[in-house]
Amino acid sequence: MKLRSLVALNGLLGVPGGIAVFIWFMAIPLIWLDARFIAAGDPLPFWLAISTDTARSLLSTIASAAITTLSMVYSIMLVVFTLAAGNIAPRLLQRFSRDRVNQITAGLLGGTFLYSLSVLRATGPDLHPEFSIAIAFALAAMSVLQVIRFVHSVSRSVTIDAEVAKISEQLERQVNALLAETDNGANGFDEDSLDTVVRARESGYVTMLDETRLLRLASDHGTSIAVRVAPGDFVLAGQDLAVAGFDDGDEDAQAAVISAIALQPYRGAVDDIRFSIRILLEIALRALSPGVNDSFTAVTCADRIAAALVKPVSEGLRGELRCDHEGVARLKIPGLSLEDLFNMTLHPLRQAARGNILMLEHLGVVLNSLYAIAGSDAKALIRAHGKALLETARAGDPIGSDLEFLRRRLAFEIEG
Repeated sequence: MKLRSLVALNGLLGVPGGIAVFIWFMAIPLIWLDARFIAAGDPLPFWLAISTDTARSLLSTIASAAITTLSMVYSIMLVVFTLAAGNIAPRLLQRFSRDRVNQITAGLLGGTFLYSLSVLRATGPDLHPEFSIAIAFALAAMSVLQVIRFVHSVSRSVTIDAEVAKISEQLERQVNALLAETDNGANGFDEDSLDTVVRARESGYVTMLDETRLLRLASDHGTSIAVRVAPGDFVLAGQDLAVAGFDDGDEDAQAAVISAIALQPYRGAVDDIRFSIRILLEIALRALSPGVNDSFTAVTCADRIAAALVKPVSEGLRGELRCDHEGVARLKIPGLSLEDLFNMTLHPLRQAARGNILMLEHLGVVLNSLYAIAGSDAKALIRAHGKALLETARAGDPIGSDLEFLRRRLAFEIEG
């Protein structure tokens, strides 16, 4: 769990370092093979035949170019992404650090540098590692292609629409994981009978809940666990994390529960739905501010939020209980209701759009589209948001034709 959190939250350390060390260690068996099976007999192919002086010069060039390019890559990342975070949203820096293209680029360049130095050290009159040198040349070629891919990725990362689409895709995957499912044994879960309180040992944001591990732990102990926190919540040291039915003195079980609920100093894990929503809202609210005044970016954010709500609106969301393989309710996880999702996403957009008839009309389009695919429970919720949207528009003192146009956008509100 700790390793997974490290990789997810500190991507420019864990993943690139792992790639670099792996490539570096490749030099050990390759140099051993070159020393063990010295080429003899027929002349070597032209792409392997190389003199000692040329080999050392080539390896020196590759190592120097790799470390210089690595410095340039990190400089570009820090400068460009800082500018993007200032213009789009500051919290995007956490997303940029987890981008796989950035991680692979840094790791490949660092690994090529270390590998070339290792082969350079072994190259001399007594050992001429032709195959290892050929691999170094291949790594250099791969590094060039990866740098080209990196530049392309950076150019897309500073494009607001492209970044909004990426965030929306992640949010859609997170929300779809909460789709409705049958809660067999729901009536058999008695939270009042759970008397062992598991408390946090440190303060931090809940970034990950290992439901599989918690469910297996409850099943192994023949009891139930009710988690009291959700991803995105800030927990103080000593605050309740969960209540369970195992013995109060079972330190191992309590430690297992604590380790299954990952706490980090800041938000940003892939399982944190609230964090993804807040990034989209931050971009939209900044765009709607008088200093930026970019309504079309806010419109794009509203569209992408609506796309993430499609399946929950049409299919509903799952309950809070998780059952084991025998259908017995063993785990209770606080979830997000459809009303929570609507309130978190649409209320701030509607409030910030007061007086902006363009944004208000588009929110009407979004609500109308969601209403067309909604189930009976969701339709009542959407009608309530439609009425709130009309009241916000009236508070902005629009002209009559604009208000009537917005009302036509909300045909379902009139019907309701």
